[in-house]
Amino acid sequence: MISESGGVHQNSDHPPSPSSSSLRSAVCQLSSTRDTRSTSSSFQPLFSACIMTSGEFLPSAPLLVHKSRRSLFYKSLCFLLLFFQGGVLDFYLILFTDLYWCSWIATDLVVISGWGVFFLKNARSKRERACGFHQKSSIFGCNLGEFTYAYLAWLIYVIACTPKVVLILETSILELIALKVPCGVTGFKITVLLSAPLLFCLINSIVVDLNGPTRHHSQSCFTSTCLDLLDSFTLMEMLLRGELPSVYLKYTVITVYFVALAVPVVWLYELTAAELRCRWLWARFSTGLLVNAPLLVVRCFQVYVYKMPVSVFMFKNIFLLACRLLELLEQCAAVQGLRRRTGTNNPAQFSHCVSENDMCPHGYVNTL
Repeated sequence: MISESGGVHQNSDHPPSPSSSSLRSAVCQLSSTRDTRSTSSSFQPLFSACIMTSGEFLPSAPLLVHKSRRSLFYKSLCFLLLFFQGGVLDFYLILFTDLYWCSWIATDLVVISGWGVFFLKNARSKRERACGFHQKSSIFGCNLGEFTYAYLAWLIYVIACTPKVVLILETSILELIALKVPCGVTGFKITVLLSAPLLFCLINSIVVDLNGPTRHHSQSCFTSTCLDLLDSFTLMEMLLRGELPSVYLKYTVITVYFVALAVPVVWLYELTAAELRCRWLWARFSTGLLVNAPLLVVRCFQVYVYKMPVSVFMFKNIFLLACRLLELLEQCAAVQGLRRRTGTNNPAQFSHCVSENDMCPHGYVNTL
């Protein structure tokens, strides 16, 4: 590997090719030049960086194989969930109406094809980042680019899924499902709730660094979305049982559920942003406001007007609204303060990202 003096131990069984030798000597010469310059400026680097050959990189090959298998597993789960959820909803629509609704099958095929194109483009973008092309910087970490097309995949899914569920809820199909289909309304509920596992599989199929800040941020956003979906779905269950007395409350609950389902489009796009601006903070606050505020209003009507029991989700709505407001004030103040200190308009933009080829300790330290 690499010695402390900057020399490279070569393998006697595998002599390097002329091209690799010239590349190695050029990089080591560049590293020694960097050390000379750093010494003149009274700064001594910790290590001298040299590029690792493919033979030296072999010990980490099982890790890469493990990551590819994990990604392939979650991608397969994504397509399986898309097939199952879309097929069951199409079955409900076609069975109790007529063959005209067979056009929804074409919609499902478009969604599945779109997800396939997304995964192909994501794999191509990952290969280009590994080669050092068009690297992107972000406030959430250096190893980014995974979520470049994820928001588009989730957007086309929401556009295709929302009309089906609304048609079933607003017609007599739901009553026929309860009478003639095995599992009845319970099966319909399970099918609708498959959106949460689908989002989980989407995130895990494209995350590269399992311990990086991007994964932790996406998981926190996913947890918040799951809470919002669970909160709104409890009111959807009351709607299915006919316990919502007002038609306005009924349409508010349906609207909020699909708003919560579409919120991941915003934070998946936020993960691709190269810089943090106040508009992203306002967008994050607005999505929480659009979900929790109407649900809080509905639950207040249930408690104070219709004398229903108080739900624990009512306190969840109040707590999350307060947290989002404090987060907005705190981060906007931090961004504005950083902007005043740096004197630039893009305070959160960074350009010191490390490519996947430089993630060895020596290359990482010298890059910093």
